[in-house]
Amino acid sequence: MHRTLSIAAAALLFAGHASAAETLRIESEAQFARDYAGQTMRVAPGVYQMTRGPFAGKTVAMGENGIAYELAGLRARIPASLRERALIQTRIKRLERSQARYAKLREIQARSATKASTTSTLPCHYYNPRTNSTVFYSAFASVQATTEYYMSNGGGGLNPYYARASASASGSVSRPSNVPYGSGMVSIYALAWNRQTNTVDQYFNYGAMVSGGAGYVYSGPNFSHDLEATAGVEGEGDCFGIVTITDTLR
Repeated sequence: MHRTLSIAAAALLFAGHASAAETLRIESEAQFARDYAGQTMRVAPGVYQMTRGPFAGKTVAMGENGIAYELAGLRARIPASLRERALIQTRIKRLERSQARYAKLREIQARSATKASTTSTLPCHYYNPRTNSTVFYSAFASVQATTEYYMSNGGGGLNPYYARASASASGSVSRPSNVPYGSGMVSIYALAWNRQTNTVDQYFNYGAMVSGGAGYVYSGPNFSHDLEATAGVEGEGDCFGIVTITDTLR
């Protein structure tokens, strides 16, 4: 969870932390807003702050607007090391690539007699040359990113000197029977990062149905922490869009 806490206050926060097994499943922005109603606050187009429940404090971004929001934040960051600069630049390039592909999606939608649904966060298409028609379908994402205190303090709470970060993602393409395998794909990534020590664990994968995650990255014993966890699913091939989740502990 994103938080800046005194040691005394942190010692009280032993409930409500999302475990690594809890994920957000996102098919569309409308579905996300409906399923997590009362737990989110929209902070920008396509960007939500989780305000209640086990995901409180995490930031979720989706779609073209979510890409623009993430790019602005990354471009404004001042890296503290060469490794951080490399991580930021890699992420910027991936986001810029996804952003540029929206122009292709709009072109496909404009020339198609069958209009695509605009509700999907990860829209996909397949052009059938035999029928001269386009089939629109979609993919979905499940993402998890957690920074947390994890070690018992022996008194019913958690020890604020020990913290960890983890992240995972899965993506799946809902391919209709009249769409050949490989038309639409997704890529996933997960990053757990201790920025104080520059310890990083990353995971990437690609396919029509993929899942995986970054292992735990630990911090402590420390008086302060600077942990970041992020995970995302991006459309590839004939799929477009992006879903990301981010959590920090500082």
